[in-house]
Amino acid sequence: MKTQHRICDSDLSSLLERVAGGDEIAFKKIYLEYSPGLFRFIMPHVEQSKEDADGIVQDLFVKIWIKRESLGRIVSFKSYLYRMAKNELINQHLRKKKLREIMELKQLSETQTTDNVGLEGMIFNDYLKAAQQMINNLSPQRRRIYEMRTHDLMSIDEISKKLNISTSAVKKQLYEAINYLKKHVKDSFRLLLVLVILLF
Repeated sequence: MKTQHRICDSDLSSLLERVAGGDEIAFKKIYLEYSPGLFRFIMPHVEQSKEDADGIVQDLFVKIWIKRESLGRIVSFKSYLYRMAKNELINQHLRKKKLREIMELKQLSETQTTDNVGLEGMIFNDYLKAAQQMINNLSPQRRRIYEMRTHDLMSIDEISKKLNISTSAVKKQLYEAINYLKKHVKDSFRLLLVLVILLF
């Protein structure tokens, strides 16, 4: 990957606004600016596999393009980008761990079939729907803060600045949201809840 000239903060803000509006040229400039550093950050976590690191970088920028309309809400694009990379690495680790567990279960019983994996997927989808319903039941402000933290990957400070409220108020709302979910999600859904609130 070629190294590009640094983009100053004012230029970055302008580029992000253009990307949010669907400007592919601006998106390419941001990609060329940030992809080399992101690639180097990811490499040690994928056993120095250039192919895997490059694949993650591509996937992250695809997600950024898909969610480009929300770029205006991001306080620090670089922090946002590297949090996305960190969580993608965590997700890959969890997926690999889950796959190993499935393979071990198959080895324990010769009668195990792929139908079991399909059933696990159906159960997981039910868990996800139940957890999302609980999130939808949160008050508008509490739900917004919760989703800014978990979906937009914003830090406590970023949420505080965006909503113009104190960090202690943000933390209190997050605590109340998590407490609500813990109380209302049934015991059979607690594994999913751990995944949903992993960022906290």
